[in-house]
Amino acid sequence: MRRQATHSRGHRHRGAFATLLRVQARLTLREPYAVLLGLGLPLVLLWVFGFISGKVSGNVAHSGLSVIDLYIPTLMVIALIAISISLPNTLVRDREIGWLRRVSTTPVSPWRLLGVQMVIDLGLAVIAVVVLLVGGSTIFGAPLHLDVPIFVVSAALAVAEIFSLGLLLVALIPTQALASAVAGVVFFLLLFLSGLWVQPVQVVGPLREVMWYSPSGAAARALLYSVFNHVPPVTTLIALAGYTVVFAYASVRLFRWE
Repeated sequence: MRRQATHSRGHRHRGAFATLLRVQARLTLREPYAVLLGLGLPLVLLWVFGFISGKVSGNVAHSGLSVIDLYIPTLMVIALIAISISLPNTLVRDREIGWLRRVSTTPVSPWRLLGVQMVIDLGLAVIAVVVLLVGGSTIFGAPLHLDVPIFVVSAALAVAEIFSLGLLLVALIPTQALASAVAGVVFFLLLFLSGLWVQPVQVVGPLREVMWYSPSGAAARALLYSVFNHVPPVTTLIALAGYTVVFAYASVRLFRWE
């Protein structure tokens, strides 16, 4: 009898999670900020840099890599950033209108709502990464030779770090109006540090180190090594793990449901 009751509760929890997942997915499609920027922007940039790579022969800054080789990992990180930056716009709005507080008074835990949103965003991130890998190699001829375990570790750390940063912004930003402004500033700063406008191999001095060990720069560097079958530098992996721990801890400590 006890086992049957436990099974019944587990079935209800899974059913509630699936229902909540469908609802949040529909809301995501109605306000497709994450979809348009997380999938659309990297695809547009892939075509841009693929075209440039076809016109510019040779390697970039004696790195041994072409333009498209260098930019595929950067575009992956840009996709993750765009998806993560959508979190403040969504969750801060839900908190401001009282939706998170109302959910907390129902059998559906607010943490389950947050988990559903993270599942949706993770799904978008996987789609973006796969499309960029396939498009870069098959359409533009990027000679990718990724080692799957190394790539999975690098990608997992990059996702954990950047999504944790998005949750930290949710925890710190009080209103939706401010969320749009802050998210925009953070978005463009992370784009620069990831190497969108200039790659770290093209700069010298302290700026290169800043880019390599910034949140988005470290993610791009780890992915760059892993897509060419090399283990990323230990310092880069430590930086990713350290950022993840700090961002996640701070977001949990500071997160408010109302």
